[in-house]
Amino acid sequence: MLSRTRKLLPDYKTNPSSLLLLITWTAGASIAIILTLYGLTIHRTISDEIIRDAKEASVKVCNALFEDQKNELITPGTEGEAKLRLAPDAFRRVDRHYRRFLSNFEILKIKIYDSQNTIIYSTDAKIIGRGDSGNKLLNRALRGEVHSKLVKKEKMLDLSDEARFNVEVVETYVPIKVGNRVIGAFETYTDVVSSYEQISRIVLTSVLSLTVILLLVFGLSYLIIKKAVVLLKTAQQELAVKVVQLETALSEVKNLQGIIPICMHCKKIRDDKESWHQLEQYISQHTEAHFSHGICPECFAAEMQTIKKRKSLDTADRTDTTAPSPGMS
Repeated sequence: MLSRTRKLLPDYKTNPSSLLLLITWTAGASIAIILTLYGLTIHRTISDEIIRDAKEASVKVCNALFEDQKNELITPGTEGEAKLRLAPDAFRRVDRHYRRFLSNFEILKIKIYDSQNTIIYSTDAKIIGRGDSGNKLLNRALRGEVHSKLVKKEKMLDLSDEARFNVEVVETYVPIKVGNRVIGAFETYTDVVSSYEQISRIVLTSVLSLTVILLLVFGLSYLIIKKAVVLLKTAQQELAVKVVQLETALSEVKNLQGIIPICMHCKKIRDDKESWHQLEQYISQHTEAHFSHGICPECFAAEMQTIKKRKSLDTADRTDTTAPSPGMS
């Protein structure tokens, strides 16, 4: 019976304990995926917000710089159109003013390009006069578009001409317009290292908070499921035992089937070995039935008549025996 019970017990794939383990692993993987996606989403969202804020701030700063030093930066062209040009004698004055103005912001470096992609001013004086025709974002700015992107500079000089290493900056290109005509573009580098450090703290705090919440939710769910699994396991054990008991009972049941040869006179039954047995004996051997002997009313009446007849005969016989024979004195 024990071996049968073991066979009927749930296997690994349907065992409630295995199911609970599967749910636990699934919950753990789900938590990891949720936290990863949540952290990446927050980081991306805040990062985009920082880039957008840096872009908007750069546009305002560049417009203010241009309006403040417009007379120093614009010269009439040969055909009377406005062009960007910074005279050598005005460079120090403009540079000093720009550095003082930019010190109030997180801008580390600034460039001014003319319409030919040539640098006419930069806080890094060594690059003045260089061209950058292959710069796609600059070319878009010269078509009137504002663009920003996050870049990491291994080394760059700030406004104090001090070297900065591994700096994350938002590079923004702002068109310079006179009326509806683009005559050049600004390029600014906004330091966002402190902002990204803040992002890291926000992401870490958010992920930790969500971790605690998920652990509480999944923990409570685990306890509920575990209790249900225990009840299910107990029910399965009881069901397995009952099934074994039922199979055992069914295996012990004996059935009489087919044609049974029986004597029409004495009611004896012939078995498959050609032996004759009393009806009670045969049925008892082939079923779980047992007999308690009694007598039906008809047989009782008939038997009583037989007994009375026997008694009458016995009385008559005794009378005949005791009576004197004729001729005896």
